[in-house]
This record gives sequence, structure tokens and C-alpha cells, in this order.
Amino acid sequence: MRTNISIDAAHGYGADEPVPDMPRGHDAAIAAHDTAHGYAGGIDALAKRMQVNANTLTHKVNPKNTTHFLTLRDAIEMQWQSRDYRILHAIAGELGFACIPATPVHSEGDPIDTLVRMQMAFADYAQALGEALTRRAGGVSANQMRKAEFHAAEAVAGIGHALALLRSLMREEPRMGGAPLAGRGERAAP
Repeated sequence: MRTNISIDAAHGYGADEPVPDMPRGHDAAIAAHDTAHGYAGGIDALAKRMQVNANTLTHKVNPKNTTHFLTLRDAIEMQWQSRDYRILHAIAGELGFACIPATPVHSEGDPIDTLVRMQMAFADYAQALGEALTRRAGGVSANQMRKAEFHAAEAVAGIGHALALLRSLMREEPRMGGAPLAGRGERAAP
């Protein structure tokens, strides 16, 4: 049996150990500014949806402002109303994580449909990577990176859907004397 241990950069490296080269994500304050100002109809329309004062929201998302601050609740509401999740992705990126959509359980789904959708999501991801890599003269653009990240998340979600469906189709473990054959925390071999 193999064991993998993962230690994050902040806690796993002593003073003399080299920290792995990990690029930081997009700045969360810039992401908040871009989300607010990039909303269709502008920051006034977003503030109206959030039921907050547009002038106050403008100050809160200004990265250079030192008197007004965006709260976590504000950031969540802003993303909920705008359906723009770049703040979430920026925070995750700054901490060395990636976000993917939550995987709903598709227990009544069609296995073939689920498999085909997973493969289509992976094909979209491969296409986004291919486009970025073949058109990288001068480097990969931010749009190409965002497109690849989006399709990567969709592919991972597709895998999650397939696993959820497969899990829903699992047969019950054989029982002997009222107890499962497998040991505690282990599955019986199929």
C-alpha cells in the first residue's frame, strides 16, 4: 500500500528548506474591482441587485481605498448576483488552491449519457489547451488561461458526475452473519 502526504508551503518548509515555485493567483482585490465594473450595466446595476449604495460599493471595490472595505458577505453577494466567480478563484489561487463546481448526485442519470458528457467536457478542455498552446506567440493570454481553467473545472465536474452515478449503481456488500465481509473502513473486493 502506498501513502501520499501533502504539506502546504506555509507549514511544511523550515527556514533552510526551499519553498516550491508556485505562482500566486490573480489578486482578490483586483478581481473584486473587475467583477463590479465588468457587470452588465455597470457597478450601478450590480449595486441595485445587491441592494446596496452604488457609491459605497464603488469605494469598497477600489483597491486603493483605505476607508471602505469589502466584507466576505459583500463578496459572496456580489458573486451570487453577478454570477461572476473570479473573486472566489482569485482567493483560491492566492492560497494555492483551485475551485471547481460542486458535483450534484445524478443517481437517476443514464450511464451512457453521463459518460458521453464527461468525454465532451474533456474534449472541450483539450481544445482550450490546444488553442492556447498553438497560439502562444508572446505568451499565453489571460483569456486563454481563463478558458482553459473553465474547461478544466467542467471536465473535473464531469468526472465527479460519472463517479456519483457509478456510486449510485454499486451493489450491496455481501453480509455474513449480519456484518459486512469487508473490514472497518474497507470495501469488499468485487
